[in-house]
Amino acid sequence: MKEFLVVAVDVSKKTLDFCFKPLGSTMRIDNNLEGFKLWHRQLKEFMSPVTKVMILMEHTGGYSFKFEKYLSRKNIDYCKIPALQIKRSLGVIRGKNDKIDAQRIAEYGWLRKEQLKADQPCSESMERLKFLLNSRDNLVKNRSGLICRLKEIKSTTSLSSGDFLIQSHNRIIKCLSAEIKVYEQKILKEINSDTQLKKTYELIRTVKGVGLIVAAFIIAKTNNFTRFRDARKFNCYAGLAPFKYESGSSIKGKSRVSHLADKTIKTLLNLAAWCAIRYDEELKQYYQKRVSEGMKKMSCINIIRSKMVSRIFAVAKRQTPYINLTVAA
Repeated sequence: MKEFLVVAVDVSKKTLDFCFKPLGSTMRIDNNLEGFKLWHRQLKEFMSPVTKVMILMEHTGGYSFKFEKYLSRKNIDYCKIPALQIKRSLGVIRGKNDKIDAQRIAEYGWLRKEQLKADQPCSESMERLKFLLNSRDNLVKNRSGLICRLKEIKSTTSLSSGDFLIQSHNRIIKCLSAEIKVYEQKILKEINSDTQLKKTYELIRTVKGVGLIVAAFIIAKTNNFTRFRDARKFNCYAGLAPFKYESGSSIKGKSRVSHLADKTIKTLLNLAAWCAIRYDEELKQYYQKRVSEGMKKMSCINIIRSKMVSRIFAVAKRQTPYINLTVAA
């Protein structure tokens, strides 16, 4: 029988704090290659030929990127867990520091060691695609903020269109719009440079309402459809799946979607759903029928978003394009 060693990592910008469970040993290293090598030597001392190792860490954005690459090169399994999931599993806690956080992550991992599954390492094309999408997303948010600020200035002041303040905002917005288009070209080029990503992209684009950015984000969020088992899991992740709110005979709340969701992909799917209603006759008729029956519009949109996700997963898993059904007149 294999021994199990959970190595919990609390990741920060400059350092990594480790806790080895069940040994209870801790250590701190610099978040760089020299630190990784030092930690790897320590790990080998704790291992035996029958030891199964799982590295466990929280999602921390780019701070763990270099360490993940090092683990992939050394063929060491690692698993990333949402910080909120770990926090809520601990119950009532007081105080924190990096060492204590590593110990808490280790306790979480040790209790669930049989359930932990190693993450699939991303290809270089996938990693670059994610960076491009995140950078574009930041540019879009900055542009939206400037557009709102410009509207506010125009509505609350008497400045003319030739005023420096107005012209400055317009120039920056125009510059950001041009840069966003460049990013979109780079995103498409990156997808086309990888055979698997290109094939998946072409398949899911056959679903009406799915454009470049929606397709690219879904490919990135699902790690090219390897991260989620099926559409239902992804709907839960994206905040599209409704959950019951009931308790005994006194509490009978309405089923609602959870606010714990990836808001970026949820917003993109919302835009895709409105687009699909315009160009997909089947979804258009479904939407009009349900609204005429009294269903709220956003509830209808949520159902259409879920239908679109099901179609996207179907074409990606079956490796066949989506074929629109002819709607009877």
